[in-house]
Amino acid sequence: MILDVGTMENARTVTIAGIGNVQAAPMQFKASIDGKPTSLLAWCVDVYHTIQAKDYSPNLVYEDTKDLTTDFNGQTLDDGDVYKVGLLANYGQYVFDNVPEAPDAFTLKEPKRNQYPNGSAGTAAYNKAKSDYNAAKTAYNNAVSAFNAAKTKRNTLLSAVQGAIWQVVSNRNVYSNDNAFDQLVDKLSAAPAANFDAGYTVRFAGIDLITPVQQYGGKYGKTPLPLTQSFVFGTGAVPEPATWALMISGLGLAGAALRRRRTQIACA
Repeated sequence: MILDVGTMENARTVTIAGIGNVQAAPMQFKASIDGKPTSLLAWCVDVYHTIQAKDYSPNLVYEDTKDLTTDFNGQTLDDGDVYKVGLLANYGQYVFDNVPEAPDAFTLKEPKRNQYPNGSAGTAAYNKAKSDYNAAKTAYNNAVSAFNAAKTKRNTLLSAVQGAIWQVVSNRNVYSNDNAFDQLVDKLSAAPAANFDAGYTVRFAGIDLITPVQQYGGKYGKTPLPLTQSFVFGTGAVPEPATWALMISGLGLAGAALRRRRTQIACA
């Protein structure tokens, strides 16, 4: 599997205890498998390596040949932890896919009194038109406010899911300067399904986990390049067409091993 381009949107700065500040949001990758282009929403599960959101040169090579078995301290991840990560990854995909729809542009023109005949009948017609206009404008403003609130909620949930995944697999506290956000991360990491958005009624826990293949550079092509992060993505929900391409190409559902060798900040 080749990762060509990585992007990250609306990331929130959080702190992983003992590690430092990181950017919490899913990574969106343009990738290819056996030469076939696809896209992937992935969640970082590795705080000991770094990756940047950019067009990669050289492209990053990843594999999925080993099981997800250990946490950041080399301790065994129990089945409950892996299950939580699966629930969170699939819920995060659901949140990502449900993009709020912006209201149509407000195109009504405010009525003017001189557009109506003189006299009481004209005044009544104008008052009615003005009242209708005000009601429509209020409804539009409310729709815009609801849209902005939904966008903020979506961004908050995506960052919280990433924070919760880090908290589950690392057994380290993930926190920010926002108490409400921190409580959400704690709730999602402790009992994911009990704290999912009410609109998410089906629970999936299928995951795949991809890890970087060691690449080499330098004058003679023998200098080991720094390893990038390992990522997990959900495979249990009904996939988007691009995700179907990814699954059909042969990536298994078992997952891959986390490789963590150096203490670096996650998601640079």
